[in-house]
Amino acid sequence: MARRTPEEAAKTRRALLQAALDVFSERGAANGTLKEVAARADVTHGALYWHFKDREVLLRELFIDSELPFERHYLEQLQAARQDALMALESYVLAVLQEITGNEQSRKVFRLFYTGSDTCKELAALAPLRCEALEQPLEHIRQFLKLARKQGQTGLKKRQIEPMSRALFSLLFGLLQSSQLAPDLFSYAQQGPLLVRNCLDGLRAAAK
Repeated sequence: MARRTPEEAAKTRRALLQAALDVFSERGAANGTLKEVAARADVTHGALYWHFKDREVLLRELFIDSELPFERHYLEQLQAARQDALMALESYVLAVLQEITGNEQSRKVFRLFYTGSDTCKELAALAPLRCEALEQPLEHIRQFLKLARKQGQTGLKKRQIEPMSRALFSLLFGLLQSSQLAPDLFSYAQQGPLLVRNCLDGLRAAAK
């Protein structure tokens, strides 16, 4: 058998990660098998184990490789935030909601890592990494609110920034989970903008 080039090995690794995302997001991390992952990637079982020694390593590498769009949308709104921080926050939250509910790849990542019951011990072991990753959107919201307070857009006192940041984060995370677990109860297109704007309008009203 000919030795694989680094490019071929990297291609196989990418195919396995995508196959793992497809299988585990469809069947759950506890129910999907490594045999199914290898078959979906069209490689041998041995090739899978050459790249990933077990399910735990595969899930960890998949998590590290799968980036949700929080940072990108935050950076896109930084310039606008200097003029109107609450409007930038609204645009940020709506953009994140739209992409994760509307983009198939992002939807699969969120479903696998953030809507499961952790009955899979290998997935449960990723809890510290997942909590660390979710600190990112929480920090984004916190920074938007701090700037909005400086701009006089909200009546929040300094001590209220943290609880309000966590409340808005909970709204965002709850809407994302609802879109996955109970899509009949939440439609981004129909309800997302209204819910987010009503919440932020309350902050604007408090400044008057």
